[in-house]
Amino acid sequence: MLERYRGQLARRGFTWWPWRERSSDELVGLVGLNAAEVEGKPAVEVGWSIVPTRWGEGLATEAARASLDWGFERCALDEVVSFTMVDNERSRRVMEKLGLEYVRDFDHLGLPHVLYRARRPLGQVRET
Repeated sequence: MLERYRGQLARRGFTWWPWRERSSDELVGLVGLNAAEVEGKPAVEVGWSIVPTRWGEGLATEAARASLDWGFERCALDEVVSFTMVDNERSRRVMEKLGLEYVRDFDHLGLPHVLYRARRPLGQVRET
């Protein structure tokens, strides 16, 4: 898995990163940007997977915000999506805290999901 992440980082400039707490070096989750497909079209997804014992601490929001900033500032992305199953209220709350815009419900892998997106902030200059 780590080799796949390294390859994506080299090719695209982004990937999922293991996230460790500085004070303890404890792995608290994976977070980052990933090449995805939404309804047959390529997309870049911001995503997170935080260990359940650390839920509710704001870690997903903090790490996803840093990932979005990376994507817009360092990778010059114009849009990033995020999606989750319809009933995943925790992830939906993170998406809303991040200011992502609800787009629509859709099927992903045969299951009902919701799609959110973020666009490059107005006035933000693309790095070259």
